[in-house]
Amino acid sequence: MDHPTDHTGPGGLPRSDVGMKCSRCRGPARHRLPSHNARFCDHCLEVFFKRQVEKAIKQFDMLQFGQRVLVAVSGGKDSLALWQVLTEMGYPAEGVHVALELGDGKFGEASLASSQEMAQRLGAPLHVFNMAKLAGFSVQEIAWANKRSFCSVCGTLKRYHLNKLALDLDCDVIATGHHLDDEAARLLGNLVRRHTQYLESQWPTLPGVPGAFAKKIKPLCRLRGAEVKSYAKAHGLPVARGECPRSKGATLPYYTEAVRMLEERMPGTGLNFYMGYLEQKDGPPAAPKDFNQCPSCGMPTFAETCTVCRFLERTKEREERKARAAETSGQL
Repeated sequence: MDHPTDHTGPGGLPRSDVGMKCSRCRGPARHRLPSHNARFCDHCLEVFFKRQVEKAIKQFDMLQFGQRVLVAVSGGKDSLALWQVLTEMGYPAEGVHVALELGDGKFGEASLASSQEMAQRLGAPLHVFNMAKLAGFSVQEIAWANKRSFCSVCGTLKRYHLNKLALDLDCDVIATGHHLDDEAARLLGNLVRRHTQYLESQWPTLPGVPGAFAKKIKPLCRLRGAEVKSYAKAHGLPVARGECPRSKGATLPYYTEAVRMLEERMPGTGLNFYMGYLEQKDGPPAAPKDFNQCPSCGMPTFAETCTVCRFLERTKEREERKARAAETSGQL
């Protein structure tokens, strides 16, 4: 009699995949990659994964061998997998984790714990910073004062501080765990909304300017989210569970779901869509130029004062108004 709760067969394979052979070594496989019409065992999946990362690094001129790189580590599968593969490939990869105050201590604590455990596994440095301490206000306070969405403010602050931290730590390159699904979804959203300025800068490598902007790279851009998940599972990476409690209302997940639906029905669509778009472009965007130095913080800006300093000034003014109002109310 079959046991309805037992979904695995010999070797821990899903019952539907029992007898599945690895496309590379012909041994038992447990990872199915429809986009490549391939099936892999753990070892051959790692070979495939590294080759895709190596191809992305070479194709988009991301890194020179031995070049020091700062990996933005959230504690999720993508950033942990990226940190591990870059380390195994011989790049001096250090992690940086920016802790956010999201109103849910469990998610933040789990993310930090996963990042710290990964650092111990790799024997690599992990730089931990608290966003509220860096900014002087919580992300929510800044969002309220500037009448912006939480995600918009959070993204702006993270980009600013990651760039500043990279410069302070003398790292020329920042690597993020954005994978193919992320980039294809972002491309779809920008095309639908006709965001020309974002389309012009959409490239897996954004050139830097010494002393001003760190180079930004996305080495997982050729790998689907499911493939990254398989790699993380095969290595038993300490992935933090859950999702950002402030992500509700974001539109990118809708485009991500659309890309996944197309991928399920027509495997390989995401890779063809994204790489096809990049192939028709002239190349990466030019390095930033004609920027000024912010008089408040010294960071580069294309305006008189950088966006983050303007955010903080408005927040400071709001908090001062609140304090004066509270004082006046107390005197009545």
